[in-house]
Amino acid sequence: MNRNGMVILGVLVLVLGSGTASGQVRLENVSITMGVGGEMYGSDGNFLSIAVPQVDSTDSALGASGDMGAAGTLILMADNGRSLITEFDFGMRQFWTGGFQARNYAPRELSGRVRANYSQHFGGGTLVVIPSLDSRHIADRPPLPLYLAPGYSAGAVVANYSRALAADLAFYGQLTGETKDYTADLPALDDLDRRSAGLEAGVQMFFRGPPEARDPEIRDQSTLRFFGTYLHHSYPKQGEGLLRRDNAARIGGEFTLDRRDTQGFQLALRAHGTRSRSNSRRVDYNAGRIEVEGSVELGEDTQLDLQGLWAVKRYINQQDFLIPGEEADNATIVFAQVTRFLRDGVRAGIGGGWRRAETNFSGAYYQRFSMSFSLTVSPRF
Repeated sequence: MNRNGMVILGVLVLVLGSGTASGQVRLENVSITMGVGGEMYGSDGNFLSIAVPQVDSTDSALGASGDMGAAGTLILMADNGRSLITEFDFGMRQFWTGGFQARNYAPRELSGRVRANYSQHFGGGTLVVIPSLDSRHIADRPPLPLYLAPGYSAGAVVANYSRALAADLAFYGQLTGETKDYTADLPALDDLDRRSAGLEAGVQMFFRGPPEARDPEIRDQSTLRFFGTYLHHSYPKQGEGLLRRDNAARIGGEFTLDRRDTQGFQLALRAHGTRSRSNSRRVDYNAGRIEVEGSVELGEDTQLDLQGLWAVKRYINQQDFLIPGEEADNATIVFAQVTRFLRDGVRAGIGGGWRRAETNFSGAYYQRFSMSFSLTVSPRF
């Protein structure tokens, strides 16, 4: 899977590079982040985790973590309407825990993602192909309520074609393919392995405010998008003789408001609903999801970021042990961070959040309160 993804990325580089000898390559948005954090976990009761080979349990746990990450963007521009943008993001997080009965754990999380974005004008519109590789590894994964999602490796390809129908109206169609394998030591978590394909179509409307008198290039803008999606998932490790296959329909919308240049804030609101039915009737479900993101400037050197998520998932037939589909289980998440820009290329952030989410067991929830401090350096090239 990973090899196939690298082949896709390599083909895109060769295709783009062969089209022009005057392409420009540059590295942008490089950042190195170091941070520390503290977390407090609680639950509605004791849990037994399927994620570790031994039994350990507690009503509450404490966790501290240190993390380090690097991210950036490699841009290859061409003069014939084609471009290739590759984003990378790698990180490591080391935990220290307390409060468990058998022993305290020291989980380590390693993660990495590489995503390419190839765009080309085609047939009066724009074709965008986005292959990506995503990997996450967890060592010494603890039991609940200190909940860390299992590690996995994934590869995906998205092909999107959009075309303007009017000055402020565009149509798009999108094809998606993904494979995701969970790298867990226990066979039970192999049931999460999934192969997916999707087809989406939608319209996007643009709204632009009047230009500013002091600078005609500055104006408020907002977008409104509506979409419908068909999703097909297959689970090669689920089912005896008849493999589990899910078919889902999703409708949703997104609204974004950008007044960063005029009033110093941005807002994004996304919502969708999903109806999923399977040849294994045990896992039929309906789900909904609402996400809110916003940022506002607090003076010249300070910014406040807010994030919120509400997800609900209801199985048609009640089950004790949950094997997730493509939708998150029941969860409520709130996060806020204040960022201070100390000098050119250096910023510090203090954040805090609360999460209440369902685990792999129906009706079993964990809660997490977190505080973190981070320092990010963006070198100039």
